[in-house]
Amino acid sequence: MPVPPSGLLYEESPAPSGDNNDWLNYIKIGQRFDLELLSQRKIRCSCELLGFRPGKYVLLRLDDDAIPDSQLLVGLPLICRFLVEDALGECFAFRSELLHIVRFPDKIIMVNFPPLVQRRALRNEKRNSIYLPARLRLSMEKLDKPVQVDGHLVDISANGCRFLFKTPYKPDLIRLATVLVHIAHDVAEFNVMLHGTIRNARIDEYGLTAGIQFATPEPALARLVNAELPQQEVER
Repeated sequence: MPVPPSGLLYEESPAPSGDNNDWLNYIKIGQRFDLELLSQRKIRCSCELLGFRPGKYVLLRLDDDAIPDSQLLVGLPLICRFLVEDALGECFAFRSELLHIVRFPDKIIMVNFPPLVQRRALRNEKRNSIYLPARLRLSMEKLDKPVQVDGHLVDISANGCRFLFKTPYKPDLIRLATVLVHIAHDVAEFNVMLHGTIRNARIDEYGLTAGIQFATPEPALARLVNAELPQQEVER
């Protein structure tokens, strides 16, 4: 899971999340959250969303070795963050307080349901959803030579895209890898190769999705969005 920016606090982000409960539309059980304890040690770790009751509490599961038991104290203030990449490209964050701790059989914490949720854009422009075949040439230090993989663009802008593909590589291995994206489409009369860097990557039920930042902006990519491209379903 990409690490959300640590500067997202109420004092620094004036944009609330709509009616405060609209953020629930962007989460699902099992989603990874970033948890920061506002103690002297400023401990930070990843955790898993187990559930919530609007207006009451949020339940989070911690890995057994994520935070020492001595640092988990009822009443401790904390910050939760999570990313919504896709075409939205935003980080959500809220302040809360530790209400209850369960240490067996899993380490589970209950925190106050947030009265206010903040959100901040991860990039300067919104990406447009699309589903278009493309090819990626992937270069990594651990590989003797570049690897070419076929996949699909699932969103795009002049500055970057998200590329969905099947691969045995784990997200941590390809993060920050240099890539060459080959985009070609007859309908849009478009054929271009763009250099870029993988900034984030994650695995879901569809495959591995890599967030790619282009080395230089490509305004002509707007033609792909404006063209009447055939709509397709992601292969399940």
